[in-house]
Amino acid sequence: MAEEYGDDLDRVLRNVELAVRAVQRAFDEIGRCNDLLDRAQETGGEVTRELDTLLRRRDRAAISAVLDRLDVLAAEVARSEADRAVVSRILDGEADEIDCLDDWSVPSLSEHDLPRVPTVHDVEDPRDVTLEDLWERDRALTAERQRVGQERIRITSEHLRTVVDRAVDSFGAPDATAALLSEMRRAYTLWASCVR
Repeated sequence: MAEEYGDDLDRVLRNVELAVRAVQRAFDEIGRCNDLLDRAQETGGEVTRELDTLLRRRDRAAISAVLDRLDVLAAEVARSEADRAVVSRILDGEADEIDCLDDWSVPSLSEHDLPRVPTVHDVEDPRDVTLEDLWERDRALTAERQRVGQERIRITSEHLRTVVDRAVDSFGAPDATAALLSEMRRAYTLWASCVR
């Protein structure tokens, strides 16, 4: 009889030991996820600073490469956060619900939100008398087009920076990050069309 209790006690102790090891592995996995998220946030901050420099230089190819790096980083974090959700379900019986898009607004900007670049059709025809009048009108139109073009670049640059900042901040919420990265690509395309 005592032997039977000893076997039961050994079995219980083994099960407790296995449970403790499983919990320790789960906490180790959460620690790995936390470390990855911290490194991703730090790297994302570096990418954002690099983006500022590249936007000032108007380096399309380099900006595209930087945005590709953010996509890769976000995908790595999304996989890690999926692992975290599984571990949280094991430990708590439920996943952390931090992935609500309402908490992460996605700003949008389209061509219609930008100032329109004036054309020769926007200038009233004052019935130029001389060739010099025509040249002066052309110079004024060119100056206005350049001013509007610079304003469009400023607006799209600021929008792209804002979206990238929010995407980096949202790394722990993969659905929000995906929506922000999608807007980031649209913002880049719009910015590039203004830089031409």
